[in-house]
Amino acid sequence: MRKSVAIGFGGTLVLLIATAAIASRRADSGAKLASSLADPSSAPPTATPARRDSVARKPPRPATPGVEVVINIPSGRLELFDGGSLVKSYPVSVGSARYPTPRGEFKLSRVVWNPWWHPPESEWARNRKPTPPGNSNPMGRAKLHLDDLIYIHGTTAEGRLGAPASHGCIRMSNADVIDLAQRVHRYSKPDITDARIEELSTFSREERETTLPRYISVRVTYQVASIRGDSLRVFPDVYSRHSGQFSAMVRQELTRAGYDTTQLTTAAMTRLRSSAARGGGRFALADLATLQPLPPVVAAPAVLGAETVREVPPTPSAAPRDTIVIGEPAASEPARDPEPDPAPPAAPPSRR
Repeated sequence: MRKSVAIGFGGTLVLLIATAAIASRRADSGAKLASSLADPSSAPPTATPARRDSVARKPPRPATPGVEVVINIPSGRLELFDGGSLVKSYPVSVGSARYPTPRGEFKLSRVVWNPWWHPPESEWARNRKPTPPGNSNPMGRAKLHLDDLIYIHGTTAEGRLGAPASHGCIRMSNADVIDLAQRVHRYSKPDITDARIEELSTFSREERETTLPRYISVRVTYQVASIRGDSLRVFPDVYSRHSGQFSAMVRQELTRAGYDTTQLTTAAMTRLRSSAARGGGRFALADLATLQPLPPVVAAPAVLGAETVREVPPTPSAAPRDTIVIGEPAASEPARDPEPDPAPPAAPPSRR
């Protein structure tokens, strides 16, 4: 009996001691919490806010105002514009039909001088080895990044410039890619010295990379007809994306420039189509006898009291122009190019 009472008393004593210890720990935690609320600097750090506060968010890189590089795939040309005016035009090789150059808008902010060439993980580069800077380097003398896989770069195959021959990148002659890279540096960082640019562009066995403080806008388009000044230019459909729609695209470009195409003859369109198929051509608008400027659009008069005010109609040359983008026909749709084609709807205003 006495032994049972002793055991019961001992168990109760252990339970009381454990309860007191738990209460003591809770009191200490409560005191620490109250202290941390009164003084936030004494609070234990939490992992997530600390990581968020420690990450320095860099402001977005600004664009170089007014400067744009435009690459028209069918024309095989890269053009540099400043304030909407053409600065220089270069012949280039775009991707072949098997490895087409992607269309879109890109940001050019990195330039690599005297680059190494590292074979991509692609079938065509199988068993190829990295190549250091030099005359046999497929990247040439400079490489301008558009993204991680597409570049504007020099080439060892300058004889193929103007034709779609690359694996997706834009190839230029070494002299031209150096000239473009130098201009890009001057636009992005006007305070850079000629001596520094000369130092960067001098041939070296050492790869050098520069990051531009302001990116250059690059636009890759697919345009088989364009008007510049008083001439119409036509280019081959190198990727066969617009089979049967050549007439529609020519008419759309002429309409945007302010010309009435309803009287454009089949013979004139055949001449344009044949020239494009042979590699492209340039035609003076005055030589296309059936093209007539559209009559000016007279706006309805606005009456202010007893006085009638007539708005000045826009001139044909003020019509906006931009890249022609026409959707590809369905796979089951046969290629066709009937005459005459109806004029397609106007495209959005120019971004140049």
